[in-house]
Amino acid sequence: FTVPVIGRMAGAEPQHGNFFLRAGKRVGDTILLPASLSMAVTGAGLIYFGSRTPREMWLSIGMGIYVVAVLVVLFVQRPAFAKLIALTSTPPGPTGLDPLVPVLLKRMRIVGLGLTVAVVVIVYLMVYKPAF
Repeated sequence: FTVPVIGRMAGAEPQHGNFFLRAGKRVGDTILLPASLSMAVTGAGLIYFGSRTPREMWLSIGMGIYVVAVLVVLFVQRPAFAKLIALTSTPPGPTGLDPLVPVLLKRMRIVGLGLTVAVVVIVYLMVYKPAF
């Protein structure tokens, strides 16, 4: 939820952009990814030990969104982070930034927004357990 705010600040001061990317990747790899993967364990526990079953629509939808979100993080966001870090690790040449940088940044913003919406929807489903 804070990345859009801090990202704008990094965009205003491009000399700090690579640090922002490296810090974001480190936080994602050491805190966010392990925490999100632990949700698979707690979700399985909810199904196994609780009275919930995957047939309850809110739980099935939440699990589906979760799986898609984790796959997007693993196969879209993390590689994009690594590529951006590599592209911004050295000062821009005489022609400026690599043209792939703005493309990757835009893609990461759009995917990041989608992931944020996914988290909000999952939390809504888990808290309110709507009957469909």
